[in-house]
Amino acid sequence: MGYSDVIDLLLEQHNEIRRLCAGVERSQGTQRERQFAELAELVHLHERGARVVVHPATRNGTATGNMVGVARLLEGAAIERALTALHDLGTRHLDFENGFAALHRAILEHATREELDEFPILRVQVPVQRLHMMAGELHDVQVMDAA
Repeated sequence: MGYSDVIDLLLEQHNEIRRLCAGVERSQGTQRERQFAELAELVHLHERGARVVVHPATRNGTATGNMVGVARLLEGAAIERALTALHDLGTRHLDFENGFAALHRAILEHATREELDEFPILRVQVPVQRLHMMAGELHDVQVMDAA
C-alpha cells in the first residue's frame, strides 16, 4: 500500500466507509450483519488512528486547529458510541433501520468535515515529510489495534 501521505490514506478509508454504509443500507439478513460488522471494524480503526495520530497534529498549531481537532474527536466518539449501541441492538431489530440511517448521516457529515475542515489545516500546518511519516504511524496504530 503506497500512500503518498496520511491524508490520502484517510480519504481511501472514507471512500471505503461510504461504500460499506451504502452496502448496509441495501442489504438484509446475514449479508447486512457481515457488512455492518465490517463497517464497525473499519470505523473503529479509522477513529482510533485519527484519535492517536491525526487530531493531535491538527490541534498542535492554532486556536482554529485546536477547535477543529476537538470537534472531530467528539464527533468520532459519538459515532463509536452509536455503532456500539446498534451492534448491541442487532441488524435484525426493528429499530436498526432508523438508528442506522441516523448513524449513516453522522458518519457522512463527520467524513465531510474532516475533508473540508481538518485536512486543509493539516496540509498548511504539517510539513510534507511529516504527513508521509504520519501515514506509517496511522497504519501501525490501526494494525496493532486490529490484532
